Amino acid sequence: MSEQEQALQAEAVDKNLEGIGGWLILPAIGMVLGPIVGVVGLVFALGLYSRVAQAGYGGVFAVELLVGAALLAFAIYVAVLFFRKQRKAPRMIIILLAAGLGTDLFLLVVELAASAQVFAAETLKQLVRDMIGAAIWIPYFRVSKRVKATFVN
Repeated sequence: MSEQEQALQAEAVDKNLEGIGGWLILPAIGMVLGPIVGVVGLVFALGLYSRVAQAGYGGVFAVELLVGAALLAFAIYVAVLFFRKQRKAPRMIIILLAAGLGTDLFLLVVELAASAQVFAAETLKQLVRDMIGAAIWIPYFRVSKRVKATFVN
């Protein structure tokens, strides 16, 4: 097979992989549901603030809310890039995953320093979930042929 035929065949394969399909559907679902769940969770958490503050953990909870709001805003931005199929979307998804891990670690340190073990236990669970997600999706967004064929704008 000539080089030109190989190039045409490679281009045809890439065209078949273009678009949000295959395993890329799972992150797409997360890009839609994540911000919705995040907004609902943030609103619910704001409603609990006075009770948490009365229990003596207002400062820790305020830090959690601020970090959560910042991460939510970034997740919405990344979702917009994702659905516009922007070239930088895979890199920003990886940064979002890493930021989730970083914020988990930061909050865990803050909570442990404030002796807020109940908060720390939940954050530790979230850290484990985020580590599993990052271990799966970071390599996927780095090497997937579908990702390379889809995010080209």
